Amino acid sequence: MQGMSMDNITKRFCPKCHSENIILWMGGYTGAMYRCPDCGYTGPVVIETNDPIPSAQSEADGEE
Repeated sequence: MQGMSMDNITKRFCPKCHSENIILWMGGYTGAMYRCPDCGYTGPVVIETNDPIPSAQSEADGEE
């Protein structure tokens, strides 16, 4: 894996609280289900990106 840098790693984020602490809970023929222990989200949708995700706190600060 020459030429690979840490910048090319795709991160997964919880769509509800934007935590990186999202885990693959179930997977198989029907698809993957993820769970976030921080907010309790369970579902098939996660955010996958190489870019940083703003925290929920920084989004709330921008709304003021």
